[in-house]
Amino acid sequence: MRSLKDKFDELCLRIQDGRRLESTGSAPIYYLVFPVREVLEVKSQSLAWIAKLENQGWNVGTFSFADALNVIFQQHKLRPQWLTGEKYLLGKLTTPFPMASVDEINKTLRKALSDGPELIDMIREKMDVAARLNNGLLLLTDLEALHPYLRINGIEAIIQSDVRCPVVVLYPGKREGKTSLRFLEFYPADPNYRSEHIG
Repeated sequence: MRSLKDKFDELCLRIQDGRRLESTGSAPIYYLVFPVREVLEVKSQSLAWIAKLENQGWNVGTFSFADALNVIFQQHKLRPQWLTGEKYLLGKLTTPFPMASVDEINKTLRKALSDGPELIDMIREKMDVAARLNNGLLLLTDLEALHPYLRINGIEAIIQSDVRCPVVVLYPGKREGKTSLRFLEFYPADPNYRSEHIG
């Protein structure tokens, strides 16, 4: 199995060479795919990777899904109702929290993310900033925060036409074939990615 260093070195070569013309007409989105067990290692390497990319002439911006989701949930107009409902449910519990309740809470949060434009707007804003820079590049991190609400392929489909600089996605999961990825290694394989996968 290839090391993270080898995968990152290949990523650097690919973004330096630029995208090959493909029949999909895909924008320059690159997925660095790594096993879930390496999530902490990727987080610890991220600053060094950013420094290496900058030494190669890239102006690197970052977008953390964990930070973005936290901001959206903290500022959401329904947050007071969510907290009131949670307090009510917890006050009535005499047994461990039932999974059905957790599923309903997750559905509510998923709807808040998918119905509103906030997350996509935040990503587009970061992409615009990166695209205005000379040799701008955007690094998307903390994808695991999307579970169980969203998957990155749906986000990729929405932003695809807006990409004007290389976008690198640090993807915890498994590669299957040329285009299929399994998010967090337990979601079903999804072939609906139009990006380039390394790993």
